[in-house]
Amino acid sequence: MDPASQKEDSPVVHERQQPQHQTDDLTIIRSHAQNEESNFPSKDDSLATPDALATLPVRTRLSNRLKLSSNRLLSLDLLRGLAILLMITCNAQAGDRAFFILEHPDWIGFTIADTIFPSFLFISGVALPLAIRVPTPLEPGYNPKTIHSVYKSHIFKILKRSLIIMALGYILNLYGLVQLHVGADQFRWPGVLQRIGFCYLVVAYMHLLVLYRGVPPVRPTSFSYLFRSPSPSSHNSAATHGDVKKPIGEGLKDGAVAQEDDHQWPWLLRVSLPFWLPISCLLVWLICTYSVQVEGCPERGMVRVAECSAQAYFDLKIFGTAHTYRHLNFDPEGSLSSLTSILNVWFGWYIGCTVRTLNAQVKQLTSDFKEHRAASTNEGEEELLKDEILEQEMLTRIYMSHLGQWFWWGVLWMFTGWVFSMGLPLSKPSWTATYAVLAAGVSQTVLSILFYKFDAMPKIKHLDQLHAEHQAFIHQGQRSRHYVPRSPQGSLEQPSVGAHTRDRKYSRILGLYYKFDHLMRHLFRRSIIVVLGSMGRNAILMYMCSELVQGTCSLIPGGTDSSGESTDLCSAAFDHTWGALEIGGWSSLFYSLGFSAIHVLIAIWLDYKQWYFKV
Repeated sequence: MDPASQKEDSPVVHERQQPQHQTDDLTIIRSHAQNEESNFPSKDDSLATPDALATLPVRTRLSNRLKLSSNRLLSLDLLRGLAILLMITCNAQAGDRAFFILEHPDWIGFTIADTIFPSFLFISGVALPLAIRVPTPLEPGYNPKTIHSVYKSHIFKILKRSLIIMALGYILNLYGLVQLHVGADQFRWPGVLQRIGFCYLVVAYMHLLVLYRGVPPVRPTSFSYLFRSPSPSSHNSAATHGDVKKPIGEGLKDGAVAQEDDHQWPWLLRVSLPFWLPISCLLVWLICTYSVQVEGCPERGMVRVAECSAQAYFDLKIFGTAHTYRHLNFDPEGSLSSLTSILNVWFGWYIGCTVRTLNAQVKQLTSDFKEHRAASTNEGEEELLKDEILEQEMLTRIYMSHLGQWFWWGVLWMFTGWVFSMGLPLSKPSWTATYAVLAAGVSQTVLSILFYKFDAMPKIKHLDQLHAEHQAFIHQGQRSRHYVPRSPQGSLEQPSVGAHTRDRKYSRILGLYYKFDHLMRHLFRRSIIVVLGSMGRNAILMYMCSELVQGTCSLIPGGTDSSGESTDLCSAAFDHTWGALEIGGWSSLFYSLGFSAIHVLIAIWLDYKQWYFKV
């Protein structure tokens, strides 16, 4: 969806201004709707425009970029940036001297490198419910005459985006023909971007079907959601006109609700609709895996042997060895494994529905407290502070509730994949079902950890600050909480937690340690936001850049090595730098980290200029 066409509710502004990283809890949906469809970061109305930012000093512009990042659900941006950074690092490994945990197993196994590609699929699924939104009959902007045109526009936009992503993958494959000096009859049809585009297309259309024929995914983790009637009385939203509330359903056009009920499917089909896709993909994959027998192999379903697996059978039938990766009997992004890769996108879509729930709960909470403050005009300063503490506590509980669901469900998927891997091995080239479930659990767990550190932790810290202000307010003789007491020496002291905290004395060395620790934690957090956030906002561009750079280096002669054989520029650069040291796989790791650092600097510069690759 075009960012310019997004119409999101404006953030709620409290009477007491909070820090910038605490004010805009309502921008989660807007930021990811823009990020999913265009990779543009969200811009709050209070922030400067790109033209205005160009005239600001460097420090001010960087500060505004950090504030701009804080208006997003940072954890998703950081997970995308972490995935693309690891992918570039793994792809830049020096062949047979690769670092052991950054090398893909030949067939059976699981390393850190095997979690990267599933993370991209998982991230695309998370952003789906946030980007593709259709108004329901009980929302103010619903119009039964134009609702079908909204669905049609989404259908064409999804297809367009999928085809563009696939086309970018084919461009990289065409460049691969130039590197290998082979003809077009050996063109490789599968690829990384081709699989992302295909899986995105399938799950996005499933999402549209759920919105059109099923119950909108508001609370998919609640069992009561499945048994809830889709009638208007089951919704808590009310159509509003100005400042006067209207009863639910009032103001809708005649027949709007009836039309919505007319196209609803039966209850059993409706509540099970989101689960049709993963179950169907899993069943078809299991049947194909254990029913086919490759010619020349003694048994069926030989998953542990690459040449006798169902993956090799279908890839040879569909593509042939001339069109597979490095002319193998199978392709790592082949035909049959695309079914199980859809599972990773579906797991992300499921989490994306809970993110919509998080946004709706935060919006309702801030709206209720805003109305309460507007109605309570005679409250004192202490009562307003207590209200703000109560609001922040409820907001923190909402964040921690979703965090607990994401984390423990992720641990459960990892445990499930590991247990069933004893019978069905983990294999990234064939993308076994156990590998898909385990990788989805890893992505979900990492997302929950990043969400706790960069999205929930600022809420917790702000709540602690409010408690500290309340304690200082109580122990200062009912003075204003903006009152700053003076020490006996006449210097100003900041309000502290409790009356006895001001009397606490630290040694000079311990005080320096606390200052250094605070500085390092502050710089570390900002560095992660800048590095991973910049990479995540230009993920596809960085991936294509790294592939094209490595491909171009392989075409440039780099002289001869110690054995007298001719090498390319990348190999020569490695041999004359870290490769000259006898430190084993560490030399390949340091070389790939340097290669990734170049792309990080490019991504930071592009993010600083606000240049983004739109897909």
